[in-house]
Amino acid sequence: MKKSLIALAVATAAASAAAQSSVTLFGLVDIGYGSHKTTGNGGRSISSQGVMDGGLAGQRIGFRGSENLGGGITADFWVEQGLSMTNGAMFGVRAGASGHQYDGFSAAGSGAALGGTAGAYTQATNRQTWAGLRGGFGNFRIGYQYTNLYEVTTLSGYVISSEGVQGGDKAHLISVPATHITRANGLTYISPKMSGFEVRLQYGAGTGRESFESSAANAASDLTRDNARRSSFMVKYDQGPLSGAVAYTKYDVQQSARVAENAGGSNVYGALINLTAITNAAQRGGSIINLGTSYDFKVAKFYLTHADGENGGTGSSTVNTKFKGTNVGVSVPFGKTVPFLSMGRASATNSQTGVKSEDYDLLQIGVRHSMSPRTTVYAIHGTTKNDAAAAIAEGYTKDTKTVVGISHSF
Repeated sequence: MKKSLIALAVATAAASAAAQSSVTLFGLVDIGYGSHKTTGNGGRSISSQGVMDGGLAGQRIGFRGSENLGGGITADFWVEQGLSMTNGAMFGVRAGASGHQYDGFSAAGSGAALGGTAGAYTQATNRQTWAGLRGGFGNFRIGYQYTNLYEVTTLSGYVISSEGVQGGDKAHLISVPATHITRANGLTYISPKMSGFEVRLQYGAGTGRESFESSAANAASDLTRDNARRSSFMVKYDQGPLSGAVAYTKYDVQQSARVAENAGGSNVYGALINLTAITNAAQRGGSIINLGTSYDFKVAKFYLTHADGENGGTGSSTVNTKFKGTNVGVSVPFGKTVPFLSMGRASATNSQTGVKSEDYDLLQIGVRHSMSPRTTVYAIHGTTKNDAAAAIAEGYTKDTKTVVGISHSF
């Protein structure tokens, strides 16, 4: 009898623990058949066609879980990895941006995308990895996570276009160079919702540490200082058919490196050391304001994002780059079928010379059909055109892509 009672108590305790904690496997598979062509002056072109990572959403797999700690407090964790279903490396890479998916092309900066040299694959597969606590006080998270900038420009539903297809790849993300990142290490606080309002505060760095300083030689080209500090706040309103958000992000970078050693050295407390001069390799401050809103009229839904920011340049340079981007869109649902249209403008301008290094016109049209809450088939066509003088000089000015695919979440 006693053994039976003990067994029952153990079973009850185990069941109670299981009921108070949970772990969920989740992910998204998006594969399409597409045609992609980059054209420019003098008949120059790059084209690719075939089965590719889809254009609706980034492919991923992850684990998320929670544990009831009692007293109204819950512990959460999130581990999410990007991947590429159409690449042999699969877990080792993910499609970057919206460039040609061709093995060997780098996932370089936005300006290179129209040259066909960007957006192939990136090894930065970590999408999010964080732990946190939530309760009546709100939600606190620490780790590698989405930034406020990315929440407004991509995740909060203010953009109907797809980043994986041309025409939806620049306008709302033109701000990224000014503040460096869509995901970063840091601290996030999310307030409880009050009358539809929510506040998010963030502090941290980029993808590395907030501060690195060394007085000894190191492998990173004798880098002695590599500091990156990011602070941001976001206010979001979500009530009924109206949703809107504004985010401000400040990102400061300071890097220093050694130059040639002083062979004469110096005697300090009896120890002979070599002196090295320190040069400022990069010191700049970037800031950006991101706005996003949507309104659902039931018969149609309208979307808008706007970005306005600057990047202070590097070293002792006084060059200041101004970023601006505006994207508007509309979707018109017919039951489970939703056609949509998106248009945008984006530019990066040298404030001293007035010369634009990037000057985009964007157009994307498409249709999504929900076969179930988890499965969507779609067809999307888009064009990104860069009218900046630098792009025209390089010979590549127009990027066009069409993709038909299926997306399934689990």
